[in-house]
Amino acid sequence: MRISVVIPTYNAAGRLGRTIATVLAQTLPAHEVIVVDDGSTDATPSVCAGFGPRIRTLRVANGGQQRARNLGVAEASGEWIALLDHDDLWDADYLAATGALMAGGEVDLIFCNSRTLDERDGQTTVRVADRFRDGAPAGYWAAMGIVAPQRTSVLTRYTLAAYLAYHPVVPTVTTIRRDFYQALGGFNPALRGSGAENFEFELRALRRGRVGLVWQPLASVVRYGGNASADGGRMAMDLVACLEFVLASHELDPAASEAVAAELQRRLPPAIDGAFLHRAYDSLRHYAGLARHPLAAKAQVKCAVARLPRRLADLCATILTRPGEAREGHPGR
Repeated sequence: MRISVVIPTYNAAGRLGRTIATVLAQTLPAHEVIVVDDGSTDATPSVCAGFGPRIRTLRVANGGQQRARNLGVAEASGEWIALLDHDDLWDADYLAATGALMAGGEVDLIFCNSRTLDERDGQTTVRVADRFRDGAPAGYWAAMGIVAPQRTSVLTRYTLAAYLAYHPVVPTVTTIRRDFYQALGGFNPALRGSGAENFEFELRALRRGRVGLVWQPLASVVRYGGNASADGGRMAMDLVACLEFVLASHELDPAASEAVAAELQRRLPPAIDGAFLHRAYDSLRHYAGLARHPLAAKAQVKCAVARLPRRLADLCATILTRPGEAREGHPGR
């Protein structure tokens, strides 16, 4: 099977070279490596040029990560597309492990297990060593018929309710049939700037596709001060916006619609916390209107602050925000 690797990038010259190097070190070589430079203004073109003909670079006007991914896939010639973010890393056997599942012809997309790394102050810490197992709720995989996972598993149905409760993947660990990607319409450019754009794409894919799972953690999702996933409060807000978008634009049956609506309610408290930290008072007022059930006392206070005049709201928010309150870490991501 020919696997095309697509890496969208924007102003990541300091990290992109390391990411590309892990692709070129695969024990099963990729058919092609396509880097889509989304209008970078840093040294990204020089980094790409340093790899010579081993990679193909598309330089386009800045249009967002979703559009960049779609452009890369449109240029790809492989039957399978392996997605990779510009700051994440693959182990040397990543493509070999996913390729073994492709050969069986039973799946439309493959999710590989991963670890999460924190890189701060020159130190690297393993935050999560095994995302498939370490973060999943009790009985999560057993409910889908996986009791004692082997090297790989195939799910004829990855239930929407389960994925809403815990979704342990990101684009970096996703490999998908090119024709299936195109049938889905790719990533939605309407979600430009959202940290949950991959979540919306995955929800569309799961409703139609057969999923393969690679259980060995063979990718490293890297978090650091400069990337979007480091801000958990903003991510929580993006997830609520994404769920609203899904309810409004996806053709869901009643059961799926209720599952998405219930997940939106579960996500409201961390989104309220995030909006409060970011002083996003319009969002706080909106969240108060979305709540189906009475909010906890602290959340009610934060929503009440949002109704005050801006200067007074800022003063109250400063008083009520704990010193050093974390902006990262929210359930299910």
